[in-house]
Amino acid sequence: MIIRRLTLSAAFLLLAVPALFGQPRQPELPPLRFDTVSELNANPSLSGGLHCMYPEDQPRPTPPPAGYEPFYISHIGRHGARYPLGETVYTDVLDVFRKASAEGTLTPAGEEFLAAYSEFCPKVAHREGELTRKGQEQHRRIVRQMYRDYPAVFAGPTRAAAVSTHIHRVIVSMFCFLDEARRLDPDLEWDADYGKIYLPYLLPLHEQSPQYTPAPPVPDSVIAASKRVQDSFADPVKILSHWFAAPAALGVDPGQMLYDMHTIYSTFDNLDIEVPQTLWTMFGPEDRRRIWERDNYRWYQQMGRAPGVSNKAVDDMSATVRDFIEKAGSDWRDGVALRLRFTHDSALAPLLAYMDVNGMGAVVNEPSEVKKYWRSYDIPMACNLQLVFFRKGGGASSDGSDILVQVLLNGTEASLPVPAACPGFYRWSDFVSYYSPHDNEAH
Repeated sequence: MIIRRLTLSAAFLLLAVPALFGQPRQPELPPLRFDTVSELNANPSLSGGLHCMYPEDQPRPTPPPAGYEPFYISHIGRHGARYPLGETVYTDVLDVFRKASAEGTLTPAGEEFLAAYSEFCPKVAHREGELTRKGQEQHRRIVRQMYRDYPAVFAGPTRAAAVSTHIHRVIVSMFCFLDEARRLDPDLEWDADYGKIYLPYLLPLHEQSPQYTPAPPVPDSVIAASKRVQDSFADPVKILSHWFAAPAALGVDPGQMLYDMHTIYSTFDNLDIEVPQTLWTMFGPEDRRRIWERDNYRWYQQMGRAPGVSNKAVDDMSATVRDFIEKAGSDWRDGVALRLRFTHDSALAPLLAYMDVNGMGAVVNEPSEVKKYWRSYDIPMACNLQLVFFRKGGGASSDGSDILVQVLLNGTEASLPVPAACPGFYRWSDFVSYYSPHDNEAH
């Protein structure tokens, strides 16, 4: 039995000597505005981080200036709620507990957990990575909000163009979205496709992307330093001692074991089946917060503008912004009203950092401060970024200077580091001007 998944490896962490890489975008640290600890205390489910469920009850967006009507939406979204990743994560955890029980090294709490988990595991094993029905419904609900807030986009015959990565949970998410869109707007016509050919702008860091380039090796000293920081947030041996009498002698890495257990716990909300109460109480509120901060720091290093990091995952997302810009012009010419892209958290997270949405491009030097600027729970299941375009009088100038753009992150208005044309809106020409130079510098 081998426990393997999100480890600090050269293949994924993307750490390197900073001088080897250009960092074209270094946003200054914005004013402190996130009281993350209070948010976690008020809503403990946020400690699920990237596994959180999509938020509900988003407010109505700011109305546009007089005379402006929405006519086009450019979207990129993550697949919906799923089972945890890792081909054998459920049974790997079960094997560790069974082995410890046979050796007599489980605590009473460990034996209680094993009894409940042994009954639960067969109901979910071998579904790792699959979309749940809750995940399907999330995309249907996103379309309903889009239809509610921007009905003019769907007025008359509507054309949609959609692409997805080649992964099954993303493909199913796309077709759930399109099915609901057509239910709401029967005269909607859509063209959809999926495949590795779209990875260069849907998921550039995927090894099967036609334009993939690997990151350089990660120095052992950098990996060790990162692990020390993570362990300062949440000590895996200390937390695992609740279940295991000798957690350092499990035969598996304690940090990976804790990550696997927390991943399973964090995806309970994603599931369509009932979870035993014993499993719901496996982590206390303080441990959940600490584990979240541990994982949040790791994700920031991998997918944010962390100092001492190559930022390759972030800079590669310039291809996605370039696609926003290029597709807008061709879609307006061809009468496409909805441009839909479906991908993964490992694209949404670095994209938000690249675009500095809500200040997520901040460079934070102090590890304990990361949580005030970059929070993994802002990239929940079905996370999506929408650029909603408005024009006045049914026309648009050739340079797009009279087109306004509203930005939504998970259905709620978000900010860009672009000068605002008016509260809640940006000029498309300013958007293009701001991001195009960075695109050129990064590539």
